[in-house]
Amino acid sequence: MTTTRRRRQRRIGLGLSTAMPVRDLANWCRKGERYGFDSIWISEDPYFRDCLPLMAVAALNTRKVPVATSIVNLYTKHPVYMAMAAATIDEISGGRLILGVGRGLRSLIEGELRIGYGSPLRYAREYLVCLRRLLAGETVTFEGEMVKMTRATLHFAPPRRHIPTLLAAMGPKALELAGKYADGAILNSCTSVRHAEGASRLIRSSWRGRKKDPELVCALWTSIDDDKEKAYDGVRTLVGFLLSIPTFGELYLEESHLDADLAQLRREFQWQEDVGDPMWHLAKADPDRVKALVDDEVVDALTVCGSVEDCRRRIRSYHEVGVTTAIVNPMTPETYSKMSRLISNIKTVV
Repeated sequence: MTTTRRRRQRRIGLGLSTAMPVRDLANWCRKGERYGFDSIWISEDPYFRDCLPLMAVAALNTRKVPVATSIVNLYTKHPVYMAMAAATIDEISGGRLILGVGRGLRSLIEGELRIGYGSPLRYAREYLVCLRRLLAGETVTFEGEMVKMTRATLHFAPPRRHIPTLLAAMGPKALELAGKYADGAILNSCTSVRHAEGASRLIRSSWRGRKKDPELVCALWTSIDDDKEKAYDGVRTLVGFLLSIPTFGELYLEESHLDADLAQLRREFQWQEDVGDPMWHLAKADPDRVKALVDDEVVDALTVCGSVEDCRRRIRSYHEVGVTTAIVNPMTPETYSKMSRLISNIKTVV
């Protein structure tokens, strides 16, 4: 008896940010599709431009590729209003939306914005149940522990009764949740190949026997330069910042079998100060001191850096361990200038 292995597409997405001016973002949406990227992903960064209006910009500046959020926050938009926005963008794009959602930092949500955080896993589960029912055109009455609504329903028909929805996840419990209640997971920037491989096993083990395989999307901070040290330095401070975030660093290092002085990094980024805005902390660190705390081994494991061919090889390694879409997030001007070269000949089918 022979077993047929399901063929899996190795997809490459282009990651853009709400920190970009709207005209630049629109231009890169057009370029990304022209270069051959399979999808366009827009991250939502706190206190920058709103991701959801920019999704309409992305939809109107592309023709065929999916446009995706990476991610929008569950706490700052009620499920009814998220469903309204998602269905509207899906209509604008002609059925091309992928909705990536996540829970965000407790320090921002609970500390800065004064929104109750509660149990983030329970909240995400209840939220996803309601969101998917709303997008399917149902009338929803729900009395959860954290999400509640009465006779809520959209007053227009979404173009699709099922919009692919992905949950941002890093640890085992969140990945299991993504496998049970979403169409897959989005792994955050600074996910190593080792971490991605473990995530692939976890989400597939929680998958409920559905015909279509789960999506496993991984955002990759990418820095291209023939001088490898310059490539590393292009992302080093950001890597240090992400590792410095309370609870984040421990998980990244443990899953990737790496080591760094998190206590010193947190002092460097001044997490002892009670400020919820993560961008405030990012601006406080001295790059030279961060460089002494975040060595090349850590940067190499958690990002995609080096020459164009080095970066191609690293992206392929994520696909080989089960990532279905690798999102290339260009982190330097040099990287943006080489996007067309990076995407060339990288997409294959296994």
